[in-house]
Amino acid sequence: MTEPASLLEEIRFGYGPRLGWPLATGGVDPDRVMAQLNATDPAAQVWSAPGLAERQATQAEMKRRRHGAAPQGSILDLREITRRDAVAFVARPASARLGFVERLVNLWANRLTVAVAGGSAQLIAPYRDETIRPRIAGRFADMLGAALWHPVMLHYLSQTSSVGPNSHIGRSKGRGLNENLAREFLELHSMGTGYDQTDVTELARLLAGMSADATGRRVNGRAVEPGEKTILGTRYGEGVDEIDRLVETVAARPETAHSVGVMLARHFIADDPPADLVDDLARVYLAEDGNLPPLYRALLTHPAAHGPALTKLRSPQEYIAATLRAVGQTGDPAENPAFRKGGTRLTEVMARMGQPIFAARRPDGWPEVAQGWLTPPMLASRLDWAADLARLTGDRADPVAQTRAMLGDLASPLLLSAVAGAEQRWEGLAVLLGSPEFMRR
Repeated sequence: MTEPASLLEEIRFGYGPRLGWPLATGGVDPDRVMAQLNATDPAAQVWSAPGLAERQATQAEMKRRRHGAAPQGSILDLREITRRDAVAFVARPASARLGFVERLVNLWANRLTVAVAGGSAQLIAPYRDETIRPRIAGRFADMLGAALWHPVMLHYLSQTSSVGPNSHIGRSKGRGLNENLAREFLELHSMGTGYDQTDVTELARLLAGMSADATGRRVNGRAVEPGEKTILGTRYGEGVDEIDRLVETVAARPETAHSVGVMLARHFIADDPPADLVDDLARVYLAEDGNLPPLYRALLTHPAAHGPALTKLRSPQEYIAATLRAVGQTGDPAENPAFRKGGTRLTEVMARMGQPIFAARRPDGWPEVAQGWLTPPMLASRLDWAADLARLTGDRADPVAQTRAMLGDLASPLLLSAVAGAEQRWEGLAVLLGSPEFMRR
């Protein structure tokens, strides 16, 4: 546990204040926010779930049963687990005491996106919890490498079908390279600029034959492309160690430092982030060997982190979590009427808002700028959610008091007047939850 956060910390670096929870006075305290990285969230245990090893074992058992090669017995209900994973995508931030930690998990998982493809839905939550979450306070190179090797990443970007054309399998079966993972690794996961198509092809040659599961990482010698590969001017051989060396080299590039700096500044501060902040973050990244906590501190100490203006539009996940916190809901479906079947069913609402859970439309993940969430149907869905949630929870609400608690001095006189002038309590609450001020962070 940590001491309570301030209102601005909860809004800008978390998922908004939680009704009934204490708040610290003042603005953004970098030490207080950074302390979350070493704290334990008591709400986290509620959302513990089977990991990659258990889920892959169940998948293998189900496959054997389909072929009549295994007796019936007790195995995990993967469909129910996947449904709970989807609920946790919003409910965990809604119940979190360490909002900054949850924001970082979702930010990095979005940077290193995986999405539903084939039978991979059951593996996305373990990817987030076992690959991303433990590394948000470590080195970016370690997170980058772990993501590259994760089975769900290999499946999502079709790396499982990539074979060296001059390998034994390539020659005997006429198969070849798939460049998806190589391209996205350079373009989206790390550098963004500073490479060319030759680097992509050479990297695809290096990655050919790689595979991984819960037992470890390996490269299939029968699928490896023989010979040296030259990537970004550096020569590589073949095998796990050479792929790891490549990851370290790319993570240390100045292009990667700049790309990470833009991402952090854009996510937390502004769609068009201050150039000096991006430069500061890139400089710290290189000076600190890609260690992430120094970047977070540089972000938190920059003047842009302390200004009162809320300029960032919350994503659908962030918005729904913030509304649940505003009405004092834990996010647990057993206690929360907002998750029951009907007009406010969570997965349906998220899809209508433009963010179907675990189904980003492209490998670059969900939008980090307001334009991605501002279509009329998406905004209408937010207002519908605000009204539905207010009806469910607002019969005993004090909407004026909640507006002051959720926004403090950030609530405009116009909003306070509209909330106070509502004929019914739930209507006043709906005005708050659907207001432009509440939708921003």
